[in-house]
Amino acid sequence: MVLKGISRRVSRLREYLLNSGLDFALILNPLNQYYYTGFYALIYSRPILFLISQDETHLIVPCLEELHAKEDAKVDHIHVYYEHPEKAQEGIDPLKMVRDIIAKRGWRRGGIERDSLPLSFWELLSDAGVKELRDVGGFVLRERLVKDDEELDLIRKAGKIVSVGVVESMKAIREDITEIEIDGVGSLALLKSAAEELPGRRLELFVMSPSGRERSALPHVFSISRKLKKGDIIIHSRQVALDGYRAECERTVFLGDPTPKDREYFKVMLEAQRAAIEAVRAGVRCKDVDNAARSIIAKAGLAEFAIHRTGHGLGLSAHEGPYLRFDSDDLLEEGMVVSIEPGFYIPGVGGFRHSDTVIVTSKGPELITSAPAELEECIV
Repeated sequence: MVLKGISRRVSRLREYLLNSGLDFALILNPLNQYYYTGFYALIYSRPILFLISQDETHLIVPCLEELHAKEDAKVDHIHVYYEHPEKAQEGIDPLKMVRDIIAKRGWRRGGIERDSLPLSFWELLSDAGVKELRDVGGFVLRERLVKDDEELDLIRKAGKIVSVGVVESMKAIREDITEIEIDGVGSLALLKSAAEELPGRRLELFVMSPSGRERSALPHVFSISRKLKKGDIIIHSRQVALDGYRAECERTVFLGDPTPKDREYFKVMLEAQRAAIEAVRAGVRCKDVDNAARSIIAKAGLAEFAIHRTGHGLGLSAHEGPYLRFDSDDLLEEGMVVSIEPGFYIPGVGGFRHSDTVIVTSKGPELITSAPAELEECIV
């Protein structure tokens, strides 16, 4: 799928290059390449390079991506390098291809993503005659913060799909089922739903279901073949990416009757999440959304266990800006997308976290994920 907004994005990047006095930009980050070209590979073990100037765009790909790039990439020129002898004479070195393009055009000032530039590329650009390099990665990430209508439509659809998976996985929770089986039930359901409603689209899944008093207190762990038992807490977490754009939904579930303390902690978590959701609005500081949740958790005497931010941006990355942290003065803007997931993790007791995906508007939050969230709905 080639996104319609690519031409606008390329124009804005070119304007930035012009205003910065740069002849070109070399983009290495795969997600940023997708943002500007519509091309995304399954594996990046072989170099894929995107080069943009005021007049032209170039994508350098390995031969096994040639047809894929010609189908998906919205660029002026596709250059292919080979690793089999029949076509080796046409080029086997992607770095040389980039060097030759730059040197032939006499470009001297370039933009790179500082966090993505290995030493070999600095040497390459120097050999091509480049005299000055500046970071453009910060600009690109800022561009990605606010989503256009097409991106928001994809994220809304991803929100519906991920919600299907969470709901069906919650229904599957019972004694002796394993964490990975819970994941599989929801994954199959959402894949069927997507196949019926959104044929021909690219879907990526992430899921984890840590269970038990010890594992549910670990915020980020892979699901394992542990069998569930009565008294367990399960934090079922999912992300779905539709054509690259992500939504997230998570629920805390009890297998069997929760203890009085479990009930108390769950209610604090739910109140904190709802307060943070209500705080989302264009013009609000990220720290104020975090504080809306954190103040409730602190009032309950649980501040030391609330060890992470209240949420983060969603888009092409699983985690991206804006970050809803206690120390962030960044302002939310209309069209940003964030997760709202205040959580706390008490050793020996368990973890407590719901997560939902919210679009920022001038009127408040637009909640785009949905799954049972009340205490009684989360007891099986």
